[in-house]
Amino acid sequence: MIVPALITPMDRAGKPDPGALQEIIDRLEPSVDGFLVLGSTGEAVTLAPEERQRLLSGLKVKKPFWAGVGDESLPLARMHAEAAREAEADYFLAMPPRFYDRAMTREAFLTYFHGLTELGEVWLYHVPIFTKAEFPLEYVSELAQHPKITGMKDSSGDMNRLIYYRSHVPDFTVFSGNGLNLAAAVASGAKGAILAVGNVAPRLFAAVMEEQRNQGSASKNLAALAYDTALLFGKGGAVLIKQAMRHLGLPAGYPRSPFPAESAYWPEAEDLLGRLKEEGWLL
Repeated sequence: MIVPALITPMDRAGKPDPGALQEIIDRLEPSVDGFLVLGSTGEAVTLAPEERQRLLSGLKVKKPFWAGVGDESLPLARMHAEAAREAEADYFLAMPPRFYDRAMTREAFLTYFHGLTELGEVWLYHVPIFTKAEFPLEYVSELAQHPKITGMKDSSGDMNRLIYYRSHVPDFTVFSGNGLNLAAAVASGAKGAILAVGNVAPRLFAAVMEEQRNQGSASKNLAALAYDTALLFGKGGAVLIKQAMRHLGLPAGYPRSPFPAESAYWPEAEDLLGRLKEEGWLL
């Protein structure tokens, strides 16, 4: 199951564009298994609550739909979750508060995530490259016992964590958020992936996952291409992904200030997009 971690289209002044977001969802829909809106790639941390609400309001999503709701306090996260519930999101995806990480005790983790379950079904989100904070494994085990905490996106790329989930919480649904080692993640128990690079080449990563499941490993050429694609777009982040999507004719818009409109990695990306197009992996 491949789910793109969608970008948030914005104009050059940084104003989010709900209509463009719907257009991107409609274009991607035949090639993916669901959508994440307002995640890390969606620049959600830069958006005010009312901007998040406007983006969600009126969205028409035919496939499973995750909405990022994490924030620095439970009241803020609940505000985002309310908007996601009104938009009929299937799942809330929430990273824990991280600014005051030393105050995030076991009790604080439980209070935060259990408080979100009052509004809907919750997925945990571990993304240490951005939060600079760990999500203790023992907390995951405990939270996974809650009937409305049903899954997790783990973007750490740490296979030992995935193996832990498989052995300690085998009924818990875990998706990888790291395209660099998708085949290994599937072999380690991941049931799907929520990927930023899914905005550009979702079918490539779906093929890697399918080969790993059906054959026990992905072909070397396919795995190498997926690795190179995930590595480059991982380095370039939302800036490069939006630039690539504009190049492909998608209304991705621009990153929010202070980030630049164009990426230093664009020359490499343009060559890679040419290869992906030749091999039929682009939208």
